[in-house]
Amino acid sequence: MLGADWTRKLAVVMVALASACLAQSQPDVPAVAPSQDLRDFVPATVSPEARAIFEKLLPVVDAHRAEYTIPKTLADFDANYAKILARAEANTAPLLKKLGVANAELRVGGVGVYETKPTNYHDDGTVLIRVHGGGFIQDSAHSSAGADALMATATGKRILSVDYTVAPRGKWPLVTDQVIAVYKGVLAEGYKPRSIGMFGDSAGANIVPASILKLRDSGMPMPGAVVLLSPCVDFNMNGDTETTLAHADPVLEVDRVIPGFKAYADPADWKNPYVSPIYGDFKKGFPPVLIQVGTKELLLSDSVRFYQAIKIVGGEAELDVYEGMPHVFQAYLMNTPEQKAAYAEIQRFWSLHLQPTNR
Repeated sequence: MLGADWTRKLAVVMVALASACLAQSQPDVPAVAPSQDLRDFVPATVSPEARAIFEKLLPVVDAHRAEYTIPKTLADFDANYAKILARAEANTAPLLKKLGVANAELRVGGVGVYETKPTNYHDDGTVLIRVHGGGFIQDSAHSSAGADALMATATGKRILSVDYTVAPRGKWPLVTDQVIAVYKGVLAEGYKPRSIGMFGDSAGANIVPASILKLRDSGMPMPGAVVLLSPCVDFNMNGDTETTLAHADPVLEVDRVIPGFKAYADPADWKNPYVSPIYGDFKKGFPPVLIQVGTKELLLSDSVRFYQAIKIVGGEAELDVYEGMPHVFQAYLMNTPEQKAAYAEIQRFWSLHLQPTNR
């Protein structure tokens, strides 16, 4: 069982997701009506371990939702960013210490990155580039380093998390260019494209495929494999579950994330594949991709649609769906069977597709 201290720390993660993750609708869509008690959303089919965590976290998430202010001005965005960042960063260090990872702040390709290496790290010539989530308007590479530590521990790999400029100060052209600059910098270090993996969660799981499409279209070699956790690939919210699961999702609320979408990209750009990757031309190629998602996500359809878009043109994609799981559950359902199964699949996928080399 988790102690009270870890309950508070995990609640910070869920609050950040609940207040600024990746749902979206048309610009003038009315707000989704308030949901019933969040505890009613825990399915009987999840593991006892996951249920125990939910029962502790959801009341805290509900309370923090009530105090969250939807930003309207640049000052509002800055205030929300600072408040949530402070909460997250205050709880990052204990998890990093617990997992025993080594961290460093670096610059790669002229962009700030946060490096994470697991204990007893062995350089096999592979590396993972991560893009963090936060609804495009929150978090940083440092504040979200706990997710890097979990991935590094599960896979044994070096991870470079891109400290991109969040919106509204960072729009999609700048952000995708920053990710590409880090990728170029990793290539300049001597890594081979087939030895580089890229992954993202939430907003990051949008920015990663968008950046890959952009670098592919510029003639650059693509990375060896991609992992997307709970991606949003269509800002236009055209999927079935954006309607059918809108009131069943315990984390995402449409009206609370519209400002983040508008801050990141003008609605006129929402069908640009570098903003909404579902509109990319996958006949031109895309790396093998593993997509993980839960059945409690209003963005479930985005994962299904992206998987189908790649498979239908002969690409390589895997869709890994978890019963009763919410948005980016891998980050906070600690030591549950669901989390362990998800990371086992990710490790298998990296091992299958990333090519170790002697640099």
